[in-house]
Amino acid sequence: MQPSTLPNGRPASPDTTAGEHYRVIRSQLVDMAAHMSPDQAAAEVPALPGWSVQDTYAHITGISADILAGVPGNPHDPGWTAGHLSTRRGHSLAEICEEWEANGPGVEAALDDPARRRSVSAVLDAFHHGHDIRGALGRTEERHTPQAAFATALTIKIRSGPWAEAGNPPIEFATGSGGWRLGAPDAAPVAALSTSDFELSRLLIGRRSRAQMLAAGWSGDPEPIVDLLPAFGPPVTDLTE
Repeated sequence: MQPSTLPNGRPASPDTTAGEHYRVIRSQLVDMAAHMSPDQAAAEVPALPGWSVQDTYAHITGISADILAGVPGNPHDPGWTAGHLSTRRGHSLAEICEEWEANGPGVEAALDDPARRRSVSAVLDAFHHGHDIRGALGRTEERHTPQAAFATALTIKIRSGPWAEAGNPPIEFATGSGGWRLGAPDAAPVAALSTSDFELSRLLIGRRSRAQMLAAGWSGDPEPIVDLLPAFGPPVTDLTE
């Protein structure tokens, strides 16, 4: 895993908080936006059909505003996400990033507030949409980072309870940062996957097609569980960002 530093220069570590991870991601994406051409800002995002790069920034910024306002979000509701875009229609990418930067400290404080733990999914949203944006621009950096490891561990933590409650078959994952199991602890896993944090996080969020998921390098048979894995999607065409 390549080293990563926080904006204050302190190295990221296992003790890095959700708010600090969010600040790293936000700083990277705001800096990237500052160097984009209008054509790049208008580029379509393959992972988000119908959205441009600028639309994706508007959505991430809209989430930050909702957190500060205490507005609950539903990522499965198209109306919620559409509101983020419509509210910022006519704003430049620079103006959208100015709003996100202004909201940042408050969001990061909320992410580290035990009473507001439900907002921690904003880290996943910013992480994945950041890579959606990079995919639209043909960029591949920031894949093997503490933020990727954090996104993977957080996603599996969120999924573990519902997976067990649904009685889904047990599966195991291993990456450079750790190993996890979903499902009953006393039964043999139907499949196991060893891969990178980045690839596992992208697979679980719904950024890999069914064919890509099946070909990810499993041991055992992933067929019984592959359709249960992605939180969204999966896409009908392969994504490689």
